[in-house]
Amino acid sequence: MQTANKIHIAMGLVGMAVGTIPLLAWLGVLPTRPPQPGDAPAWIAGAVGLAFFLAGVIAMLRGLAGASDSAGELPDTAPRPLRAANDLLAMPIPVLLALIFTWIAFGRGERHFSVAAGDGSSAVAMGHGAGGDIIGRIAFGFGAVLGWVLVGWMILSLARRWFRLPPDCDPGFGGQDPQR
Repeated sequence: MQTANKIHIAMGLVGMAVGTIPLLAWLGVLPTRPPQPGDAPAWIAGAVGLAFFLAGVIAMLRGLAGASDSAGELPDTAPRPLRAANDLLAMPIPVLLALIFTWIAFGRGERHFSVAAGDGSSAVAMGHGAGGDIIGRIAFGFGAVLGWVLVGWMILSLARRWFRLPPDCDPGFGGQDPQR
């Protein structure tokens, strides 16, 4: 087995392990403290855990399938069922991240953000307060919008890849004259 494949598998195991902890806590298998006022909803932990777990499974799948390029993509020779499994496992990840960012930006309740920039001696910091919280929500709102754009792009990309028409059935899209 190539070194790149071993790295994909190892990183996949790490991702799955990291994701398993919040998933098990969300499912009530691991003990957690009682919810406190201001806590994030429990589904946030489930979404974070599931995203990491799925990313780990995908990394392992790609490693086992022989993904050896720097991007870790499946080889062109990968069978269609393996590509389908890869796509079905990957699709929820941007949806989960967009949901989390959306809740942080637009959900009810207070948010507390703090921002620091620079090295220790000349750091500029913005602590808790209305200004920091508004800036934090705006930043996460921007991330949420980008996340949902990514979800739409991914769905469109997957639809184009999985529902391609045969070359002789071109309906005339893509700049070609439909009368030809």
